[in-house]
Amino acid sequence: MHPLLQNSFGSRPAVVQDDVHAEGIVSIAYASEARTMVVALGNGQLLLLDRTGLQLQRERGYSKLISIVWSDDGMFGAAALQGGKLVCFDRSLRARWKVDLTGEILGLAISPFGSHIAVSSEMGRTYIVTSDKKEICRFDTPRPLNYLQFLHESPRLIGAAEFGHLCCHSLNGREEWNERTLNNVGSLSVSGCGKQILLAAFNHGIQVLDEYGKQQGSFMPDGIPNYAVSCATRRRIAATTLEQRLYWLNAEGSVLWAGELAREPVVDIAVDALGDRLYVATSAGRLMQLSW
Repeated sequence: MHPLLQNSFGSRPAVVQDDVHAEGIVSIAYASEARTMVVALGNGQLLLLDRTGLQLQRERGYSKLISIVWSDDGMFGAAALQGGKLVCFDRSLRARWKVDLTGEILGLAISPFGSHIAVSSEMGRTYIVTSDKKEICRFDTPRPLNYLQFLHESPRLIGAAEFGHLCCHSLNGREEWNERTLNNVGSLSVSGCGKQILLAAFNHGIQVLDEYGKQQGSFMPDGIPNYAVSCATRRRIAATTLEQRLYWLNAEGSVLWAGELAREPVVDIAVDALGDRLYVATSAGRLMQLSW
C-alpha cells in the first residue's frame, strides 16, 4: 500500500500514477474526452500529461499562476495569473492571446469544447469570451462570483459567490435564475446534464441542489467539506475537508473510501467522466492517480 494511503478505510484504490514535481503544483485540470491533464506548476510552467501520466508537452511563461481550466476535448485551455491576467492557450500549451482585467481573477471556466471562456473578477463583473478573443457579453452580480462552470448539454453558465449568491446565466449574459445562499461556499460542481449542483458548504456539509438552485438535501461526511467535485454522470463524488481528509462517495453520498492526508494536504482534485479515477495533487508536489 502507498504510504500516504495507509490511514484509510473502505474500498482501497489502486495507485496508477505517483509522481512528485519539485516545483510544487498550483492547479490541475482534466479533459474527460481527450483523457489528458494539464498541470500548473509553482514555477510558472504548464505540463500536458496523457492518461498514464506520460509527459506530452511542457511550456514556460505562466508566472504567478492562480488556476487553470482545460476543455473536455483537450483543444483549448485558460490560465488565470496574479494581477488580473487571463491567458488562453492551445492544445500545445502555447499562448494564443492574453488580456488584463480590472481586479484579481476569482472564477474561471471553459466550455466542454473550448469555444467559450468565462472569467470573473473581484470587482463583481463576469465576462464570457470566445477562444478567438471575441467578447460575447459581460454582466455584473451583487457579489463577485468565485466559482464558475459551463453546462454540457445547454448553453448556460452557473456561478456561485463565496457567500450569498448562486446564479445561472445564458451565454448572452441574461440571468436565468438566482438563489440566495445562506452558507459559505468553498467550491461549485455541476453535473454534465446540469440537473445537480453541489456546493461544498463547510459546516453545512455538501449541499445538493437541483438545476434551478433549489435545496434538495445534503451529504455530511465526517469533517468540514471545503471542496467537492462530481463526475459528469453523477456516479461518484470526491471531497476534501479542512481536517485534510479525502472522501470518495457514491451518488447517494455514502462513503466508499476515505483517507487521511495530513502529511501532504490536498491542493487540487479532479475526477474522470465515468467516476472510475480520482486525480489528487498535494502540497508536496505529488500527483497521484487512484483507480477503483
